[in-house]
Amino acid sequence: MIKRYHKLLIILILFSVFLTGCWDYLDIDKRSIVISIGVDKVKDNIEFSGEVAKLLPEMGERGGSPQGTNVYTDLSYGKTFEEARIDFNRRRPHPTFLGATRVVVFGSNLAQEGIEPYLNRINKTYDYRKTLLAVVSREPPNQIFATSIENDLSVGFLIENTVNFLAKNGSALYKTIGEMLSDIALNEVGYVLPYIGIDKRDIKYLGLAVMKDSKLVGTIDIKDSDGLLYLLAKNPLLTEVMTSPKNEENKISFKTSIKNRKIKTKYVNKKIVINISLDLNARLRYQYFIEPISSGDIKQLETMISNKVKKDIENILERTQEDYECDILGFARYFRADNSTVYKQIKWSEEYPKAEINVSVNTKIINQNLSDPNAEKKE
Repeated sequence: MIKRYHKLLIILILFSVFLTGCWDYLDIDKRSIVISIGVDKVKDNIEFSGEVAKLLPEMGERGGSPQGTNVYTDLSYGKTFEEARIDFNRRRPHPTFLGATRVVVFGSNLAQEGIEPYLNRINKTYDYRKTLLAVVSREPPNQIFATSIENDLSVGFLIENTVNFLAKNGSALYKTIGEMLSDIALNEVGYVLPYIGIDKRDIKYLGLAVMKDSKLVGTIDIKDSDGLLYLLAKNPLLTEVMTSPKNEENKISFKTSIKNRKIKTKYVNKKIVINISLDLNARLRYQYFIEPISSGDIKQLETMISNKVKKDIENILERTQEDYECDILGFARYFRADNSTVYKQIKWSEEYPKAEINVSVNTKIINQNLSDPNAEKKE
């Protein structure tokens, strides 16, 4: 616990050193430094919850050894954001500092009603970072922050570190407040946010929350999100498992990555046309049962992977057009760049559900020695 305490203290001290040039100087122990914050709607009230750093150790019987956790949790309420913030501030002996905040957690109740007012509030609050991670939680944020954790400094650190790790490994999206404000400014698109929840007493990444007009309109389970990641993730790195072409009991695991991704748009006969072209590299990870694979099998496996990925993408596209009726994939930006004059003349949000979207996927297996159990190490 002492090491955990010291690590958090060092991080917070560094924040204060770097940021004193931008904000009025106050000793670090004279600030209430918010690590994470949750915003939700509870009946007719706005609820703020979150974690505040403990900067001073609690004095034990032996004089001054750190005890307890690194942060304490907090709850405050109000009819409006302003009233809730006033209640938030009244509970602390020092001014609130938001420059060290790691994550904002939006509860499902508030997300369904709409989070744009709070995003605009963040945009105009000087000490909120616009690179702040935003997520939507299945359970109320106050329950998220009350969860006992053992594998990180605090719940806020756990959420941010988990999403950041998954995003860097190509299996999740890391969405910042600044990116959301950019989507809102475009006025014709939706967006997706990381979706988290409590599963078997642990906080886990569950998939993606779908936002239309900055309101929660649905969720995409993690097992169904690959098609979206192939289109939105910076460097998606996903696992595809294929059945052996000559042995139905054998499975072959591949790791896929994007070599090239092209999205081109045009306007034909008063209809939006979107062409998506993906070139994938697939690397063999292992076979369940080692068996030689011919060049013909390789071609067949490449086709199988391409068809699987294409189907996953088409399923996501169908949901965006039929279920959500919203461009959560940002195709509007491509169309505006390719057809600026037409874009000004149409209402994208109304035309997108009727758009023709064509998907082409081509896969190349880049390690050919598939009969070798160590094939992934030999190229």
